[in-house]
Amino acid sequence: MNAKNDLIFVILMIAAIGFVWFFTGGVERARLNPGAFLKPPAPLGSGEVYGKFIVNTTSVGIDKNDNKIQDAFNVVADELKDTQILENFSQYENKIIIKNTTYGPKRNFDEGEYLTLFASNKNNDSISVTGWQIESIITKKRIIIGGAVEIFRSGVVNSEPPLFLAPGETVVVSTGRSPIGASFKINKCVGYFEQFQNFSPGLNRWCPSPRDEFNDLANIPPPNDILCEDFVNKIGSCEIYLSSFPIGISNECAVFVSQNINYTGCVKNHKNDLNFLGNEWRVFLGRSEELWRERREVIRLLDNEGKIVDVLTY
Repeated sequence: MNAKNDLIFVILMIAAIGFVWFFTGGVERARLNPGAFLKPPAPLGSGEVYGKFIVNTTSVGIDKNDNKIQDAFNVVADELKDTQILENFSQYENKIIIKNTTYGPKRNFDEGEYLTLFASNKNNDSISVTGWQIESIITKKRIIIGGAVEIFRSGVVNSEPPLFLAPGETVVVSTGRSPIGASFKINKCVGYFEQFQNFSPGLNRWCPSPRDEFNDLANIPPPNDILCEDFVNKIGSCEIYLSSFPIGISNECAVFVSQNINYTGCVKNHKNDLNFLGNEWRVFLGRSEELWRERREVIRLLDNEGKIVDVLTY
């Protein structure tokens, strides 16, 4: 068993002890059930029994309607078996990793909850994670990772082919629905989505600036080019202009802004840039309820064969 397997074994053993301690009374047990005692024998005492020993049928499992302890033991026992069988670990172990942060899964609403997976820089090839499963060992909630479109297109139905993680790439797996209706890869234009939608975590607003777009693309004839340039310079990055155009702005300038200073125009003008695509994907599960506990959670990532890729505990 390698070092990681040993660590998981120790964590699960501690979890088992914690379950038993908690469900048998925890810190209250000693106070509520002090137990029975003997007085010293003669001639120092009478030797009689004093105090009482309270049997809590719920805590020891006599109440057949309370199976919490047994369920906890079953869960831990199953996981111990898994860790003791080396073949149960995936060939992708250490290649795809659940990022060790508890901020995302602890979000207390479905639209904000997420997990982040990372593809090691040491990988030799891209790895498809579509069809893989993420499971809570505690609650048994389980989801399947879907596909994603590489370049999202506005105004059309976007297909979501299998998602391949290249070395060094990440995928943010969000519990809720996609604000734009699809899973996608980050590109230099997606900051426009943040003007009208809320993403968790938020999208970087690093779109090409309107000033640079004007300098590179505008073909505005004199004498209105200076007025247009001054106007465009006042538009914020990743911001669609929605108000009426100022007096004096030509039709050519208005057309330029309408066709270029937005997500669709940005993609049209920059899709062939070498740095157009980022190294992060966003996948949305479309759930309307939370999946992960805010504390005392054990989450594992399973490949297409159901073998363990990685485990996150918090």
